[in-house]
Amino acid sequence: MKFTPTLKFNGGRLRPLEATDRDALFVVYQQPELPGQRPLEQPEQLDRMIELSVQMAATQRGMMWAIELGDDNSGYQLLGMASAYDWQPSLLKVALRIDGLPRLTMADRAAALTACINFMAEKYHLRSVAYAWIQGQSDAIPAMLESIGFQRSVVMRDGWRLGQDDYCDQTLYHHILPATTAEARL
Repeated sequence: MKFTPTLKFNGGRLRPLEATDRDALFVVYQQPELPGQRPLEQPEQLDRMIELSVQMAATQRGMMWAIELGDDNSGYQLLGMASAYDWQPSLLKVALRIDGLPRLTMADRAAALTACINFMAEKYHLRSVAYAWIQGQSDAIPAMLESIGFQRSVVMRDGWRLGQDDYCDQTLYHHILPATTAEARL
């Protein structure tokens, strides 16, 4: 049973993770985007994550998608992963994250995030979406987030642990979607 749908966006698609994605995801995680994150040592480390992606979606705890660029005619190439985590259905909220290779542009990331947001808003009526930018990630991420409706909410000083004694700032962005007509009547 599939709980995570395939979502199309301009220039690519998001699709459920599959066991065959392990090697491509290993390449993605050899270039970690988050400060303090170490590259994975073994591709097998991703097997459990791929397995858990189905369980997370089935229990409404999160979703993971492979981000692929291309089209149905020429084929697709996996260049990243989108994650929906900290999913709280009763509060209508979720946090999102994108991990990708340098070839995954900010426009691609914005399109993938927008597809995730639209799906989760329509299917699960989620209205509060969060994204955490960690000091040391690409400086283009905050502008990309703001271009699709996110607003900077708070800066947590030393909110991200880099190692035993090192920390950096974490900035939280939120995007509050308007209620639908039916929800507004409640």
